[in-house]
Amino acid sequence: KTKILLILFSTWLPFHLMAQPCTPLGNQTSFGTNNVWRGYAYNNADFTSYRGYITRGTPGNPNFDENFGGNDVNFSTNGCNVRTETFSIRFKLRKAFTAGYYDFLVGGDDGYRLSLDGGSTWIIDNWNEHPYTTTAATVYLVADTYDMILE
Repeated sequence: KTKILLILFSTWLPFHLMAQPCTPLGNQTSFGTNNVWRGYAYNNADFTSYRGYITRGTPGNPNFDENFGGNDVNFSTNGCNVRTETFSIRFKLRKAFTAGYYDFLVGGDDGYRLSLDGGSTWIIDNWNEHPYTTTAATVYLVADTYDMILE
């Protein structure tokens, strides 16, 4: 005879409560270098519930185009997945500039913003819900190293 053991729960447990725990990698404070951004991903829109990090850009070019895999999917980080429907990501890059005028262009749906001083001020600030749009800023930079943040 085959015995079957059935365990019935009196309350429903969502799948994510039974899933294997994961360990987010990265310290959330390090800046990317050599034109490679380090992006810290969070499982909500207010930069809490840290899930892991990704890198974007190349040593020759800090520009990147990221779609995160879709509107409502699990996006892999170097740590834990993040759900793309209600998430936030903070990209960081420490970059040296020579003196001169620079054009910055950021695009995205929903909120985005760009800082050159570690997040104290924003040269691009389109931090609200909206369809895909782009925002440009031209700024004069003195020769120095800047702590760039893109959220």
